[in-house]
Amino acid sequence: MDIKHTFLPLITAGILSAAFLAGCGKESGAPRDKVRVGYLAEPAHGLHFIAKDLGYFDEEGLDVELFQFNTTAEGCSAVQAQKLDVGTFGTAAPLLFIARGVDFTIFGGMMIGGQAIIVKPENLDKFKDLSNFKGKKVGLGKLSTGDVIFRGALKKAGIDPNKDLEIIEFGGQSAVVEAVNKGAVDAGIVFSPHFSLAKKNFGLEVSNYIADFQPDYTCCRLIANTPDLQKKRDIYRRYLIGEIRAYKFYRENEEETIRIFAKAFKLDPELLKADTYTNKTFTSNPDPLKKGTVDFWETMKEIDYLPENDVHIDDHIDPTIYREALDEVLKRYPDDPIYKEMDAFFKANN
Repeated sequence: MDIKHTFLPLITAGILSAAFLAGCGKESGAPRDKVRVGYLAEPAHGLHFIAKDLGYFDEEGLDVELFQFNTTAEGCSAVQAQKLDVGTFGTAAPLLFIARGVDFTIFGGMMIGGQAIIVKPENLDKFKDLSNFKGKKVGLGKLSTGDVIFRGALKKAGIDPNKDLEIIEFGGQSAVVEAVNKGAVDAGIVFSPHFSLAKKNFGLEVSNYIADFQPDYTCCRLIANTPDLQKKRDIYRRYLIGEIRAYKFYRENEEETIRIFAKAFKLDPELLKADTYTNKTFTSNPDPLKKGTVDFWETMKEIDYLPENDVHIDDHIDPTIYREALDEVLKRYPDDPIYKEMDAFFKANN
């Protein structure tokens, strides 16, 4: 499988944190541990780029390489094939792979929410009502997280997602947008920034955000092959420290965050700012969200999305590495309000 390597240069050592200069990371010049990370081209995955761009990974003794994928299925397959150490590929795809017997462990997160249903302007009001999806065609990316939440919402509304409408999988987000624009499907489910790009480029509209059906649903989780996670636990802990520090930066530095995102994803800064901060169509967060992930698994079972299996999903979610990483950050910065907030959030969601 071909994977596109995206490299962002580190900022000069002059801005390295006082904690690192005091010796909290690996010594300067020491060999760094390589970590290959797969992601999708969406700004909610921008914590990877913040941590790399600002040198947080480097400070933790890591040489992180970033690889872009078009679909969650391709990305999960790359993790399974040991071409990646970390995958950021939705919630639906990793859980389906686990149900099929793949030994993945979810050890952190990246994104909450972030998907929407796009339609032509004349259909905007019509599709706000789920009952009007009966007999219609809906396009989406293969193993889409939004697909699971949408199907669950349809079922609660008395609509059989397997019989009452046609759901068509496409090879990427742009293909879904094109299908809606050309009328090949009546509606499409896409993630940020594609619903904003669909409006800007084609005049399409968002009829619903998927979070309208289930607020704060878990989206992209951090996954690894379980044996790798067990063998290289300290490397994954240091990787999460970088992500946790990136989250603080994302929360406190909007303009610089958008600069990093625009550079990484080659997108209009104003569009990125609208999705990331103004409209808050998603939240980036490295927390494992074990409770929400288990709820997502149960939803997948309820809508018959999973093959028959005897998996105990708790065995494939390990929040303890994140807990250790957050404890280390709290030790370094005991009075920081963002890290205290992350601590409370972890306790409530795991």
